[in-house]
Amino acid sequence: MEKKQILWILPNYNFYNIQRLNLLNSFFDILVIAGKRNDKLGFKSENVVSKSEVIYANKHKESFGRSFQVVKLIVNNLKGKDFIYLAVEKKNFFLLLIVLLYRFFFNSKLQIFSYNHLSLKSGNSHMTNINKWLTKFYFKKLDRIIFYTQESCELAIERKMIDARKAYWANNTIDTIEVKKHYSFVSPPSKISSILFIGRLISSKRIADLIKYFDALSQTLPDLKLEIIGDGPDRTIVEEAIIKNNNIIWHGAIIDEVLIAPIMSRNSVVFIPGLSGLSINHAFAYGRAYITLEADKHGPEISYIKHGENGYILDGDFEENIIKFSNLLQDKEKLNAFCLNAKSKGEDLSVEKWVEQIKSSLLHE
Repeated sequence: MEKKQILWILPNYNFYNIQRLNLLNSFFDILVIAGKRNDKLGFKSENVVSKSEVIYANKHKESFGRSFQVVKLIVNNLKGKDFIYLAVEKKNFFLLLIVLLYRFFFNSKLQIFSYNHLSLKSGNSHMTNINKWLTKFYFKKLDRIIFYTQESCELAIERKMIDARKAYWANNTIDTIEVKKHYSFVSPPSKISSILFIGRLISSKRIADLIKYFDALSQTLPDLKLEIIGDGPDRTIVEEAIIKNNNIIWHGAIIDEVLIAPIMSRNSVVFIPGLSGLSINHAFAYGRAYITLEADKHGPEISYIKHGENGYILDGDFEENIIKFSNLLQDKEKLNAFCLNAKSKGEDLSVEKWVEQIKSSLLHE
């Protein structure tokens, strides 16, 4: 059977997207229109080669949705496409209107779909009237909406935000196939404890709090180590911390699982004090418990954490959180149980299942 053709519009074609679309490419012909890369924000995608054809616009993520160059690239590549992917985001509203006009005048069979959160939110995390209106507009005009989690999908239907016939879900994930190539589960170290941070060094990740928590935990666990994988604007906080504490190891930005695997193996938990998303999947793929702090704007992947079973979403004050965190690191039996539970959840979040869920969502009649 001839493959369906997808035009996939992505302001940021990072290595997560490349890895996943490479797998989806086996079932669809995918052409990607992508924004200009911004390495200063800590993104890295070298050595990850896209199997899909990619056309890069000369615009970064911030101005991508308002660019006439991007509009021209989209319009010039819509012919013959069966699907077009466009994220439900405020900055894509102008692009959505262009695609809707094209569909109205030239190809009524063109289907527009998205892979997204439950709803748009404002900066203060409370949905404003415009956010509500925009979310409803997107959900009404798009043909298929694939949510990041089953929980989000069911909630959207329950709240009558969307026609149930349009609603699908595919658990957001990473390339777990690549993880399995280089890693088989091992229990966390039985002697020296070590904490791993993996993610971009940006303000939303609360890098200063990462160092603060590590310093406090080191008071009761003097041999405790902290390893950091990532880069970004807040790198200076890490650089200053390394000077003061030789138990902190900074690896910079690493995306190759062959290099990440041994680091994960020797660490006890993954700790991201700030907003968390796919880093949860990454930790669980390696069978590592995940710890973060309570916040309003975590990604939908936060639902994968079962507090007290495969990780913690700490919601106490600083001292209470330190006690709970420290107790887990010292209770090796409990920590091992957390990691086994994380491993089990990680198996449910495999990229193979993601591909099947996306494919089913698009080909379902």
